[in-house]
Amino acid sequence: MVDPEDVDYKCTLTEFSLKKAMEELNEDPKQRLGSVQTLRKWIREQPHFTCRTDTRFLLTFLRRAKFSQLVARELIANMLTMRTLHPEYMVNLDIQDAITMAYVETGNMVPFPQKDKDGRQIVLIRTADIKDKRFNAVNDVRTYLGLSEMLREEDENFVVHGTVLVFDLTGFTLKHLQQTTNDENKISSKIYQDCNPERVKAFHFYNAGTLFEVLMGFAKTFFKKKNLERIHVHDSMESLYKAIPMELWPTEYLPDDYKGPSAGSMARIAADMKKRLMDPGVRAKVMTLSSDRYRVDESKRPRDNAPNESFRKLNVD
Repeated sequence: MVDPEDVDYKCTLTEFSLKKAMEELNEDPKQRLGSVQTLRKWIREQPHFTCRTDTRFLLTFLRRAKFSQLVARELIANMLTMRTLHPEYMVNLDIQDAITMAYVETGNMVPFPQKDKDGRQIVLIRTADIKDKRFNAVNDVRTYLGLSEMLREEDENFVVHGTVLVFDLTGFTLKHLQQTTNDENKISSKIYQDCNPERVKAFHFYNAGTLFEVLMGFAKTFFKKKNLERIHVHDSMESLYKAIPMELWPTEYLPDDYKGPSAGSMARIAADMKKRLMDPGVRAKVMTLSSDRYRVDESKRPRDNAPNESFRKLNVD
């Protein structure tokens, strides 16, 4: 029997994405909706949850969990718990607010226009002006989650292929590390690694300089083993080009004598992204999806489901 919530769902994965989803994520098109319905039934049985149960949302978590019901449940429970404990990081994300626009306009956090040959979305994250108080740990997370929510809603293929994060650490100093507290780092790492349905496939650090050892110490404290293994450090753009082809980069990151295709200037990339963010339909969708109504009500939690059991560290790709 088809659940009414599944009636309007139509898979929009490309042939390339579907093949990858079947081979890498254990997705079976014939069992897809059955898996969604099983997860939806479990959510509805949790009296303390207020949670989305639409098909696209549940599929996002199932794909992140490689269609493991247990892992998908843990991700959702973790996400709702963190939204309840730390709403300032995760709820009511407005992709048109001045903070998000500042991250995009300055190029501090910008998705590349084109995906790589594996279909992965590349996101460039640059060192912010330490004197600008808009750029802080909470707003880092809010902006990233808002952009990710938009990208997921725009393209169902996004979750299948995952993301590549590029950190340009030019100008990065010890003061930047000291800007965030240990508690903020713990919260951020939990959100990114244990609650977020996004699949981050690689972390590229460029121009770390003398702070390399300090940064690696930081990573070892907060990164899971699988993510530590995905860290790549580059001391030159030539090294980065081997991982991310030149044609995907903004012109500012290319040699002066380069004549091939590119992503355009940072200003143009930022302007195009702002145009996407200004779509009122997209903004309304992200606001709805990140509504503060989706949370955990501890007063309704069953006695055999203690709060400390609902947040688990996951170890899944």
